[in-house]
Amino acid sequence: MGEPEFTPNIDELVRNNARYVESFDNGPMDLRPRRHLAIVACMDSRMNIFEMLGLKHGEAHIIRNAGGVVTDDV
Repeated sequence: MGEPEFTPNIDELVRNNARYVESFDNGPMDLRPRRHLAIVACMDSRMNIFEMLGLKHGEAHIIRNAGGVVTDDV
């Protein structure tokens, strides 16, 4: 059988963010990515772009859209 359906609520998401902030040890970071890199990728939530490409926080901007297609607005 598959995993149970996940239906987050705002309180749960805020608690998760608070835990993340407490353990975050990569800051402060410049807004500009260290590798001066922008990656266009599909918005498919199963894709962990940083992990797939071996990147760390702050190394690249990830621009997600349907199909990862480069268009004028991207």
